[in-house]
Amino acid sequence: MIRSAAPSALLTLALLSGCAAPPVQFYTLGAPAIAQTSNTALPATAPVLNVARVALPDYLDNQDIMTRHGDQLDRSPNGRWGSRLSQGVTDLLAARLGQDWPHYIVTTQPLAETPALRLAVNINRLDLDSNGQGALQADWALVPSDTHRPILRSRGSFTAQGSMATDAGKVALTRDLVEQLASRIESTIPHP
Repeated sequence: MIRSAAPSALLTLALLSGCAAPPVQFYTLGAPAIAQTSNTALPATAPVLNVARVALPDYLDNQDIMTRHGDQLDRSPNGRWGSRLSQGVTDLLAARLGQDWPHYIVTTQPLAETPALRLAVNINRLDLDSNGQGALQADWALVPSDTHRPILRSRGSFTAQGSMATDAGKVALTRDLVEQLASRIESTIPHP
């Protein structure tokens, strides 16, 4: 008598499908959703502010959403950034600065002309701990195209508290920290 293996294979497949992990969710910091407030055309002489790609520590500049536990870093099992974190932070900074400074052409892309200002940001620390405390430390430089003008250098430390229960909460906490950084940078940009 030959037994069919099909029923046991189907039973095994059915049991395994019940153990499948939840699908991976991808997150952004929301930069494309920030609307520009001005619908008026800028003059041809409008100054350009070029936002260079933000520098992050290597262990953070990937797509993993990370949480710090002392010296240990834990990555989210189901949450990922939609792009490298440095690109997401750069996009959010550029969108916020474009919104706050509508008389500048704010871009992350190279243009044919030399920008009036170039923004270089180095994030030294961007940590979310398991207690919901977030910390960001950064320094930045506004480099004018006119070599006779000084480079404006600044630094700042920012903290925020938020929920760590979900990946969406971790994303919101990260966004809050980057928004604080954007506000501080915005206050240091000279008027054209």
